[in-house]
Amino acid sequence: MFLSILENYINKLTIKDIILFSNKNNILLNSKEINYIYNVIKNDYKTLLSDNYDKVFKKAKDYIEEEKLKKIYNLFLDYRSKYQNYFN
Repeated sequence: MFLSILENYINKLTIKDIILFSNKNNILLNSKEINYIYNVIKNDYKTLLSDNYDKVFKKAKDYIEEEKLKKIYNLFLDYRSKYQNYFN
């Protein structure tokens, strides 16, 4: 059920949502970074939810500045930890 809710949210996700969330968390992204994150979430969310999520972050090093990526990674781990029970 949780996966269905998450997929519904991802289907409705917009670029503006990425911008608002990143700004709320003091991560100022350029348009290239925003588009990259948007595409990863839309197309690679199952990998992010799996135990292979590091693969996505390793690839992101080519598209997102290091300090911003560290903040995003830490946010990701916080949310992953908070909602881990729903992924199993």
